[in-house]
Amino acid sequence: MSEFELPAVSVPALVASRAAKYGDRAFVSFEGEVCSYAQLLERSDGVAAWLQARGIGPGDRVAMLMSNSLEFLYVFLGIARAGAVSVPVNASSVGEGLHYTLEHSGAAGIVADAALVPNLDSIGALPDLRWRTVTEEVGEMLTAGTPQRVELGSLDPMSIIYTSGTTGPPKGVVLSHTSYLNTGRYFVKHYGLDDSDVLHTCLPLFHCNAQQCTVMPALIAGARVALNGKFSLSRFWDWIDSSGATVTNLLGSMLALMSKRPQDEVERRNRLKFMAAAPVPEGLHRPLEERFGLQIVDGYGLTETGTMACKNPVSDTRSGTIGIALDHNEVRIVDPEGNECAPGVTGEIVTRSRIPGAYMTGYFREPEKTAEAMRDGWFHTGDAGYRREDGYHVFVDRMKDTIRRRGENISSFLVEKAITAHPDIVDTAAIAVPSDLSEDDVKVLVVRRPGASLEPADVIEWAHGRLAEHEVPRYVEFRDEFPRTATGRIQKYTLRGEGAGAAWDREAEGVQQ
Repeated sequence: MSEFELPAVSVPALVASRAAKYGDRAFVSFEGEVCSYAQLLERSDGVAAWLQARGIGPGDRVAMLMSNSLEFLYVFLGIARAGAVSVPVNASSVGEGLHYTLEHSGAAGIVADAALVPNLDSIGALPDLRWRTVTEEVGEMLTAGTPQRVELGSLDPMSIIYTSGTTGPPKGVVLSHTSYLNTGRYFVKHYGLDDSDVLHTCLPLFHCNAQQCTVMPALIAGARVALNGKFSLSRFWDWIDSSGATVTNLLGSMLALMSKRPQDEVERRNRLKFMAAAPVPEGLHRPLEERFGLQIVDGYGLTETGTMACKNPVSDTRSGTIGIALDHNEVRIVDPEGNECAPGVTGEIVTRSRIPGAYMTGYFREPEKTAEAMRDGWFHTGDAGYRREDGYHVFVDRMKDTIRRRGENISSFLVEKAITAHPDIVDTAAIAVPSDLSEDDVKVLVVRRPGASLEPADVIEWAHGRLAEHEVPRYVEFRDEFPRTATGRIQKYTLRGEGAGAAWDREAEGVQQ
């Protein structure tokens, strides 16, 4: 295989070739159930035949409202085998958001967990939806026979994944078979994986991270997937221990939670070689590597970039950075006029790939938004960052999360990092709220460690010396949890809509900076 050669022409072709090579070898386990490579092919073929019998063919969209399960994989791969396009939907979607995704995608059918069917019933009619079935009946699909052969090209669409939509209606990101095959190929190369590895994930399969950075690399390497449900701090190390996992994918917020959990014997005997996570809290990176006895590899990417755009080389990880461009990508930092910024100067992160189809082919039914995002051949991420003198990149903030106070731009990311470092704080969200002096004031919403007696004034005291004067929050509010998107991001637009609310006000309380 040459440097950029894909391992197959399509995802179904890859499944077939791996089934022929590995046969009865275990491919994936989930809650005590195991599926072999051969069974994966047979069962996804059954789903494809079932779909074809209901008129589903090339280009048709089939939605999936499903939590992590083996059935998810059978349906996801079966849709592709039929030549159709999967639309994995956030399993927590309800109401207007669920209706928008299903209507906008034009899904002809949907497979949904039985527990989620009431959410479907409550959203009203969908003009394009011809049928629906439940996950619990997928077993009947598996014996539907052999599907008709469908010729697929590497640039044909594999999925439409609707982005989190934190600032408005979600956009449907169209990802080709090339995107899946290439990200999987690169992940295997980057970490040096082979058929002895076990790739663990507890991230949702309806998001591209689990699809492209766990399922695809395992298929390509002939490795095994250890799949679990939603992340659990109390169960995580038991999952790693029982599965024998060598690689896991996590969110940076999960690392912060794990750092405050007492170490135990199960954690100490883990066999992990790598944790792929983003963003990795800089102050936790090396201490957690030492504590866990593994490498933590930070990176950066979006659904639109096929999950990855930058990554720290395994041979030279540098804390506080998102690494360097992948070998088939380019990354630049540009100012509002599109000029490249000098090292150390913050601008927008833009990126492009030298492999056609590695990134999204566009936003579904959104040509104007596609053109806006792909200006001058570069994907404009909407994220702020800078390039260091050593060539490594640093993520600064979501550009829409930047707070402007007293003529200064404030990074919510940096405020959150400083506040969350408090030993009694589990998580923090920093947002802008309108100031009566124009521009913004800073509000932090804080989740305390269970049993902690932390008061708002304690948060302000902690911030002194850790944040610049203009960065110290005016408002503090305690929460039990935050509303989050499917990818674990805090839904800041919801929090911003609440304004200052009933938050503790430092200025009203006479607490000086």
